[in-house]
Amino acid sequence: MAYQTLYRKYRPKSFEFVFGQDTIVKTLKNVIKNNKLSHAYLFTGPRGTGKTSSAKLFAKTINCLNNQNGDACNECDSCKSFNNNSNPDIIEIDAASNNGVDEIREIKNKVSLVPSMSKYKVYIIDEVHMLSIGAFNALLKTLEEPPEYVIFILATTEPQKLPATVISRCQRFDFKSITKENMKKCLENIIKKEKICITDDALMEIIDNSKGGMRDAIGMLDQAFAFCDNEISINDIQELSGTISNSEIIDFLNSLKTEEYSRILEIIKKWSNDGKDFYLLTQKLIDFIRKGILYKKNVFFNENMDEKILQLFNNYNETELYLIIDNMLEILNKMQFNYQKELIFEIQVIKILDELNVSRETLYKKKPSKINENTKAKSSKTVDFKIESINDELNKIICELKDIRINNILKESSRNEINFIDELWQNLNDYLIEENYKKCAGILLESKPVAASKKGIIITLPTQTMLLEIEKNYDLSKKLINQILNNEYKIVYITSEHWKKIRPKYVELVKNCKLHIK
Repeated sequence: MAYQTLYRKYRPKSFEFVFGQDTIVKTLKNVIKNNKLSHAYLFTGPRGTGKTSSAKLFAKTINCLNNQNGDACNECDSCKSFNNNSNPDIIEIDAASNNGVDEIREIKNKVSLVPSMSKYKVYIIDEVHMLSIGAFNALLKTLEEPPEYVIFILATTEPQKLPATVISRCQRFDFKSITKENMKKCLENIIKKEKICITDDALMEIIDNSKGGMRDAIGMLDQAFAFCDNEISINDIQELSGTISNSEIIDFLNSLKTEEYSRILEIIKKWSNDGKDFYLLTQKLIDFIRKGILYKKNVFFNENMDEKILQLFNNYNETELYLIIDNMLEILNKMQFNYQKELIFEIQVIKILDELNVSRETLYKKKPSKINENTKAKSSKTVDFKIESINDELNKIICELKDIRINNILKESSRNEINFIDELWQNLNDYLIEENYKKCAGILLESKPVAASKKGIIITLPTQTMLLEIEKNYDLSKKLINQILNNEYKIVYITSEHWKKIRPKYVELVKNCKLHIK
């Protein structure tokens, strides 16, 4: 038989082995025991926290012929067919590779078919946020009113990308990152059964690197088991994961403290030659320095720090540690958008060295002003007055330009044009899950087009705050509107209250043929 990876081999066979999600497990078991099944569920949370495993267990258990206290018996024909991956009524779909309208239409066509051997037909749609807007729209009606024998389970790591209309049709369960204690309990169970030799510090290194994801932790253990001939050590885990050891961190931070530029560059070059992942090692440095700050604050945690680490932290003051951690966080941010991670790290570390050279007073303490308080107050009032005058003048010009544009739109406005826009306005819903447009789309859904010509639209917003917000993003909102309406319009935004005041005036001007156009 071909080798089976550990995370597949030890995928939970019952809810008992779903670690770290006690509230969710209890709720799902009660739902099964009390026969209070919903037609659609949404499982959200970080990767590797048990979403898909729980979905499969739930599907197996509701079809179990002899479930006991909300858990599957694993003995009946239904359970055996599920365990052998041969149950035709439990359909798992990967939305990342099946994200089009056609795939969802195929589901809709097959939903009407009754289960072939089970009580319920269960559709598990993994990474559901990857579905296209058209696919979501195709799914909505089926999701809301499926046949009584059909249940949908949607799983995603990014629920914010789902339309609100989809979320509102589901019972939502938020999975948490697995705690270190639960992760250790699970890994120790696997280690015992597989007879793996591993040191305690190596096991903790795996847990730290997995960032709360059980699948990542088991995968790393599997990789280390294949890599090592004898006992798995912390050095083996660090080599496999691309992170660095505490001794390397101490060497690095000591060199920062003594401002050894050449030594720092030598360390960075070595990490590069060793194939270290600079994103991961930056995270490790941040976590290490965080412990130093807590140590300075006399906050103690369940970790034994040896003399070398304590000596290092004693050599630094709090201000220096904050300076380093701020720069390290900046490094992480820059690395997300650039593939030259080593170069970013090197330049930012040189910047840290330069800043550590500057006196703390110069860097963090403001110099007292020599100007007396009366002079300062007079100067401040003068500047404020000038700024206020400039702002008043700018606002006056903006209002005049708005009036001109409103005049132009109203002069050529037509009922047909505003009716056409009203029909397409609800298409804004489709852009609520698009990263670039979701903020503008959300505000515009609260707005109302009140007048339109072939060249321009007047749009009202319920509050001044919303008006200011949309005008800050004027170009993007205009692009969105023109994309929806498939035309190039000039846009004027005003508040609903303002429109109520000015509309009668414009109507009167039109009636008397006095509307002034420029």
